[in-house]
Amino acid sequence: MDQKSPKTAVQASQWVIFKLGIEEYGVPATQVQEISRYSSVTHVPRMPKFIKGVFNLRGKIVPLLDLKERFEITAGGKVEEANQRVIVSFLGEQLIGLIVDEVSGVVRFMSDSVDPVPSTLPRMDAEFLYGVGKMEDRLVVLIDLTKMLNDIERKLLESMEKAAG
Repeated sequence: MDQKSPKTAVQASQWVIFKLGIEEYGVPATQVQEISRYSSVTHVPRMPKFIKGVFNLRGKIVPLLDLKERFEITAGGKVEEANQRVIVSFLGEQLIGLIVDEVSGVVRFMSDSVDPVPSTLPRMDAEFLYGVGKMEDRLVVLIDLTKMLNDIERKLLESMEKAAG
């Protein structure tokens, strides 16, 4: 079976770029439905720390995940709440909201400007990454949303959505 390299997988593709702390990350624009302001959330008891609860998106109940909590990012200090955004994304067939510190915009990466994840990183820490996008003066960590959650977390979100809907 021919495995595609990260460079092949992201040829001339667009990414929504956002900040978590002081670092920049990106998710495929094709998996983003919309970007909205962070607003009220209904907390759900006994959830993992990174699942903040659910929110109402025009009548649809959507689970809300805090990416800083999910990736255990502590650097960057206090974030201006006015800058926080929710990236509403598709995780397979399911909609999820991703809380980020700030959205920078949309960038097109050509295949030659994306390097694979360094093989020296532990496999479990790097399995949800596409690679690293190189821009003129900075690097952007590119996230594969389909691999971001483990099976248990995915089932948990599905059950939350069914219970709320």
